[in-house]
Amino acid sequence: MNAPASVDERSFRKLLSRNVGLPLGVGVLSAVLFVVMISFLLSVIQWLQHSDRVISNANEAMKLTVDLETGMRGYLITGDEHFLDPYEVARPQIIAQLHGLQALVSDNAQQVDRLKRLEALQNDWSNYAKSIIDLRRNNGDYRGAVQAGRGKRLTDQIRKEFDAFIAMEQQLRVARNDDVTRTTFLVIGLYLVFVLGVSGFLAYIGRRDLVNLSKSYSYNLDAQLKSAQRLEQQAWLRNGQTELAEQVLGRLTLNMLGRNILQFCAQYLGSVVAAVYVREDHGGLKRVASYGFSREQEMQDQVIHNDEGIVGQAAQHDKLIRLDDVPSDYFKVSSGLGEGSPRSVLVIPTSDDDRVNGVIELGFLRPLTQRDTELFELIADNIGTSIEAARYRQRLQEVLAETQQLNEELQVQQEELKTANEELEEQSRILKESQTHLETQQAELEQTNEQLADQALALESQRDAMDHKNTELNQAQVQLEERAEELQRSSKYKSEFLANMSHELRTPLNSSLILAKLLSENPQQNLTAEQVKFAESIYSAGNDLLNLINDILDISKVEAGKLEVRPENAMVARLIEGLRGMFQPMAADKALDFHVEVQPGTPPMIFTDRQRLEQILKNLLSNAVKFTEKGQVSLTVSRQPGEGIAFTVRDSGIGIAPDQQESIFEAFRQADGTTNRRYGGTGLGLSISRDLATLLGGSISITSEPGQGSIFTLILPQQFIEHDEPYAQPAPELPARATQMTAKAAPVVAAMAPVEIPRFMDDREKAPFTTRCILVIEDEPNFARILFDLAHELGYQCLVAHGADEGFNLAAEFIPDAILLDMRLPDHSGLTVLQRLKELAATRHIPVHVISVEDRVEAAMHMGAVGYAVKPTTREELKDVFARLEAKLTQKVKRVLLVEDDDLQRDSIARLIGDDDIEITAVGFAQEALDLLRENIYDCMIIDLKLPDMLGNDLLKRMSTEDICSFPPVIVYTGRNLTRDEEAELRKYSRSIIIKGARSPERLLDEVTLFLHKVESQLSHERQTMLKTARSRDKVFEGRKILLVDDDVRNIFALTSALEQKGAIVVIGRNGREAIERLNEVDDIDLVLMDVMMPEMDGYEATVEIRKNPRWRKLPIIAVTAKAMKDDQERCLQAGSNDYLAKPIDLDRLFSLIRVWLPKMERI
Repeated sequence: MNAPASVDERSFRKLLSRNVGLPLGVGVLSAVLFVVMISFLLSVIQWLQHSDRVISNANEAMKLTVDLETGMRGYLITGDEHFLDPYEVARPQIIAQLHGLQALVSDNAQQVDRLKRLEALQNDWSNYAKSIIDLRRNNGDYRGAVQAGRGKRLTDQIRKEFDAFIAMEQQLRVARNDDVTRTTFLVIGLYLVFVLGVSGFLAYIGRRDLVNLSKSYSYNLDAQLKSAQRLEQQAWLRNGQTELAEQVLGRLTLNMLGRNILQFCAQYLGSVVAAVYVREDHGGLKRVASYGFSREQEMQDQVIHNDEGIVGQAAQHDKLIRLDDVPSDYFKVSSGLGEGSPRSVLVIPTSDDDRVNGVIELGFLRPLTQRDTELFELIADNIGTSIEAARYRQRLQEVLAETQQLNEELQVQQEELKTANEELEEQSRILKESQTHLETQQAELEQTNEQLADQALALESQRDAMDHKNTELNQAQVQLEERAEELQRSSKYKSEFLANMSHELRTPLNSSLILAKLLSENPQQNLTAEQVKFAESIYSAGNDLLNLINDILDISKVEAGKLEVRPENAMVARLIEGLRGMFQPMAADKALDFHVEVQPGTPPMIFTDRQRLEQILKNLLSNAVKFTEKGQVSLTVSRQPGEGIAFTVRDSGIGIAPDQQESIFEAFRQADGTTNRRYGGTGLGLSISRDLATLLGGSISITSEPGQGSIFTLILPQQFIEHDEPYAQPAPELPARATQMTAKAAPVVAAMAPVEIPRFMDDREKAPFTTRCILVIEDEPNFARILFDLAHELGYQCLVAHGADEGFNLAAEFIPDAILLDMRLPDHSGLTVLQRLKELAATRHIPVHVISVEDRVEAAMHMGAVGYAVKPTTREELKDVFARLEAKLTQKVKRVLLVEDDDLQRDSIARLIGDDDIEITAVGFAQEALDLLRENIYDCMIIDLKLPDMLGNDLLKRMSTEDICSFPPVIVYTGRNLTRDEEAELRKYSRSIIIKGARSPERLLDEVTLFLHKVESQLSHERQTMLKTARSRDKVFEGRKILLVDDDVRNIFALTSALEQKGAIVVIGRNGREAIERLNEVDDIDLVLMDVMMPEMDGYEATVEIRKNPRWRKLPIIAVTAKAMKDDQERCLQAGSNDYLAKPIDLDRLFSLIRVWLPKMERI
């Protein structure tokens, strides 16, 4: 194919040279022009600067004339020589200034003449002024000279000349500025016209040449692309024919041929569904192969009659049919990921010798292209030939098979005839033998019939006996079922009786214990020591009664299978140490030696119910101490090979006779059960212990002789395995005996032994200390050693503790001067130690500085810490910490900033917190406080929220963002009732929010003494009393509204007294219905104490109804019940309670739960 001639090389070079050379020339011309323009502009700028300098100097000279006149007038009016100072200064300068101006305008004769006139006028005025001043000094008639007006005329002429001089200079400056502007615009405009003209010419010529070149290249490229596409399509068609030929080669059946053809279409053309139809002899089309059909589609009819559907039409007219954009319900194509519909369908008839012998139907998910139809037009005849060949091979195979079958049938018939003849001969012989044998069998059958008749009579009698036995068994089964139902009802009645008795016993006992506890604490200090002792005796007796009730309930729960086991990982060492602390004083009271030993090799952890294990060991140790008059009691823990862990309790007491060693494990049985027995007790401890041990998968055994003491051994598996069947007591008819159970082998708990922290001797042996003492509470030995050495280097004595409890005990015992505290301690958090130190009056004043890897700065500082350093720290930073503590210890005066706009309130607060070592700075405006904070450091800050110029919230925000010396601990002391959002916002800056009220002065004094580290024992008796009153109330409870729902008046009175002493406001409801009414009436209730057993609506139903209301969905609800059964807690939690508490209520646990569930907004 011929292409038009392209642009020759000479034309291209000419085009390139023109498009490169002309822009370069224009660029050089532009550079020259800009250099000239810049030089011209610089020259003009210098002249403009000259004019500005002349005008400035003229203004200065004019100012000097004004100073001369002003100084003279001041002197004339007052007669004070000081007013002549400006006059004396300006007089020599004015002439010099005029000479300087003459030098600057020497090129302008008019201006020089004007300056000379100014100089002459100025000399005349100076002479006039001198004469007037001399008259004033000599007390002459200077007023007459002034009134003559000569001085005013000279001054007006001087000003006129100056104004003319400055006006001419400004006129020259404007003229020069206009000239340069006009010249610049003209040159730039001509240059732009020239550049635009050259650029337009270049663009026109360049575009014309480039368009011609582009057209030539585009034409050639299009021709090459079309040729490549044509070749590619031809190659694709030939390749398709080749691959199809490979698929249809061989001696294939119609089904195999059809599958190969469809496989080729799927791989080469991308069809997703397809079918091959072959014409039958009767003229219909039968589907012989398919591709992409689902199971349901495969089961559909496979025969298409003449002219039926698209397939029939394609076969009848021998014409390819193409369907584009088929409807969505035409056919479904499915895969493992989903299903869809084909977008286009292609139906191709195949023929052999111009006779249609088949149809291929293909479905595509893409639109069809022209090359698809071209390919099938090429291969349709080949496919038809292959189909015809396959059909011919199939017919040949059918004919061959029929011929072979006929031959086989003939051979079989011949063999059958031979066999039939032989069988007839054999049968005639057998018939003769059979006749003889039948005669013999007839005689034997007659004898057998007689025997069977006898056996039938025996079987009838046995069947009658079996029917009688089955009837008896059915009656026994009915009786057993009735007995089981009775036992189940009995167990249910027993459980309900225990629950009701628990409620009836615990409800009055609850109020008795709470009131006795309140009386024994004597918060008002209005009871005598004897009365307090009586209250403690009542509380102790109530606890003994409660323990007896719990023991009886535990036995009943075990028997009913309702005792719940809660396994957990428990440290053996900590468990044993707790028992040591409990029983050491009891043994000491009876002068007994008490030993606790954990033998080597004992696993450090045990997975079991810790509470039940402690209960068993407490029972065993209590019995050992009770029945031992002298000698010793010991507890030994060791590994029991193959069984688990053994807890052995030894005593040197009275011992137990062998015949009683089984009976002591029965309920309410003792070795000595007479009325005058020497030792008291209920006899339930060992029975409960045995049942609990069995429940935990272990056993208790006893070895004892009278007068030699006893050895009780508790063996438990190291890993508790929960059984599917609940534990049940042995049957009542079995003899009572000590149960010996072998612990099942369990996998060892993967627990590492506790790491022993290396310790070193500190200075506690040197107490009492003569110098300052620092207490270091740090669990890392190396860092503790660094602090210890640094303290010695700086001249301090040093105490070291590696745990929270040990540190607190050292602080309470030695009262150090300062404390360095780590946050991450092995037993408790450092914040817990800090809180305990600030709650104890003896340690409250000690400055505490935190050094830790945890960033808990805000919490620690709000709790009273004096500083916070984050590890790792350098030696210099540690020295800064010690310096900060030393500054706090040596600080003589504590500074308090009081921000209060009410004068009366300000004075009363100052009197309340004032002392000899406290400096109070009181202001009434927020801006004054900000100004003081920018310049001073304060130890504490007290603010009111309602200030005249700014709200307290905004003041705190500005303090956090502006540059102040230090952000002090803030106490918010306000009379406003705050919303939740306001409290949350204030919590960002202060944890101490005090609402003014009856008890607010005590709270304010308590918070101030905390942040100023005041020693409480050094305060006046009145202030110490105020602090005790403040601490008797809990700031978590202060102002909180608690809804108490209970139907028992005694419980309402007891709990209300306890909660109101803590500062809470109690709202009362006597049943569930009243509780909902109170919630609707009182909006801001913070927590609900809900009894379970109540009339009209019980606690379960009331809790469910409360949770239905979206307003109360997050309201904390603590369920309180006296039933104490296994499913009580689950029912309470399912109803919507947040937590659960059983009666009688332990006040400490109640207060702890309320602290956990109350919203984290303290109202102090």
